[in-house]
Amino acid sequence: MNAIAGAVINLAEKQGFDTWRIVGNELKVTGVCPICGGGDHRDQGTFSVNISTGAWNCKRGSCQGINGKHEGSFRDLCNYFGEEAPVGYTLPQKTKQQKRIYKKPDPETLKPLTEEIITYCARRHISEETLKDWNISADKYGNMVFPFYRDGDLIFVKYRRPKAFSVVEEEYEAKLKTLKPGEDKPPKPMKEWRMADTESILFGMDMVDFNKPLVITEGQFDALAVYEAGVSNVVSVPSGCEDLNWIDSCWEFLQKFNQIILFGDSDEPGMEMVATLSRRLGEDRCMIPDEYPEYIVGGKDENRICKDANEILYCYGPDFLKEMIESCEPAPIRGVLELSKIPFVDPTLVPRIMTRIPSLDNMIGGLGEGGLTIVSGKRGEGKSTLAGPIALNAIEEGYSVCAYSGELPGSKFLEWIMLQATESQYIAYKTDTRSGKNICYVEPDIQKRIRDYLDGKFYLYDNSVISEEKQTDCILKAFEACARRYGCKLFIVDNLMSALVSADEENKAQAKFTAQLKAFATKYKAHVICVAHPRKTAVGTTFSSDDVSGSSAINSSGFSE
Repeated sequence: MNAIAGAVINLAEKQGFDTWRIVGNELKVTGVCPICGGGDHRDQGTFSVNISTGAWNCKRGSCQGINGKHEGSFRDLCNYFGEEAPVGYTLPQKTKQQKRIYKKPDPETLKPLTEEIITYCARRHISEETLKDWNISADKYGNMVFPFYRDGDLIFVKYRRPKAFSVVEEEYEAKLKTLKPGEDKPPKPMKEWRMADTESILFGMDMVDFNKPLVITEGQFDALAVYEAGVSNVVSVPSGCEDLNWIDSCWEFLQKFNQIILFGDSDEPGMEMVATLSRRLGEDRCMIPDEYPEYIVGGKDENRICKDANEILYCYGPDFLKEMIESCEPAPIRGVLELSKIPFVDPTLVPRIMTRIPSLDNMIGGLGEGGLTIVSGKRGEGKSTLAGPIALNAIEEGYSVCAYSGELPGSKFLEWIMLQATESQYIAYKTDTRSGKNICYVEPDIQKRIRDYLDGKFYLYDNSVISEEKQTDCILKAFEACARRYGCKLFIVDNLMSALVSADEENKAQAKFTAQLKAFATKYKAHVICVAHPRKTAVGTTFSSDDVSGSSAINSSGFSE
């Protein structure tokens, strides 16, 4: 394994990437993208990393990725998660780029405001005074120009048509009808656009005070709306949520603020952008609005919430918008909960599966949802046998069960369960004519009654299927399918070692798989029973949890036995 491959795997394990597997030359995350989280729909299987080059990619078009891109180098990926790239690591030659040289707009192209622009902005409740304060201009065609300055230099410009875009489209369609034969078709109009090959920076950088909180909006009109509301320390991103390259360009500028208010749009891309910026800029200093108000115009409720700051200004006025900004709350920090905000749960009301073994239920309180129970003991003391009655008792209580058996094929597992499900008086005996051994079995009529009882309630992982995927990934995938489709709530892994194909770094592999099982149980509010073999102990010694193979690694992950 090369250094890059090892580093990629270590990063996936350390950062807790959702379930992943190595396929060919790629590490594929079979769960959600660790950067965008799969969006609102929790799309899965979109993220992968090349284990030879370290290049990563997310196939979700709306993934903001890193620096606004949903693909990039391993060094960028490591930096994003605060990790060090491997020593001596260099980008593949083909991906090396020289420092980009940007164009600068010509200030002479900025023309005075037109009455059309002033009227258009007034309809959005943006005053002429605000437009002049922000040096909003026109181009030679009468389009609205948003100039972006840094240290007095014009760095970036963005254009917008000063009329409703529906009108622009109607005018375009009318013009098409007047074209003469052979005349070139004009380009389709855009609502807004930017000057090509210019450096992405924030709109309004030269107008802020570093001693005050900085408000970042998604659009230029939103920044103007916030300014109109009396909050002057505001900037906007250059190209909505589609371009986050400005973070790198404005990094030193952003580091000067102790508090940043992220006022994105209320739609899914806007909320994804806010979440990404919160992580990138520091969750500890970012604030976000609590909730957006209903979009009500002229007393008419449009049955939606306001999309952005400009709509809030339009519907509710400057005082409401200012109060909303001043009442923003800290952005949630991933992995941190405020203890006083956690709902109290009565432990006696927590759903759980009773084993129906009185002494065991009295000791552990039943099998609670989101839990993992390790079952261990010396050879021949009934570890697997204990799991069978617990599964059958769970079915008796109305739960569905799914099991993995690494040692028994399906037919033997069924025989084992049938014997446990049958009362002793209904078990018959046959003599094996070849060996002379008496073998117990279940009569056909009893078998049918048990099959009917188990129908739709007990599922078994088919361990005869050969796959290129890791065994543990296959088991987890099957468990997830049974949890979703069949509503299974109790899962059995018998046993831990048989699920691990390789004995390499045994304790580490056990800890990783048990961590995945625990996460699975939490996600689906299920309970997992895992049978673990003990280490060899001296004759006459008392068995303890320390004798469980890999127990220190398992317990370090927070599990109990």
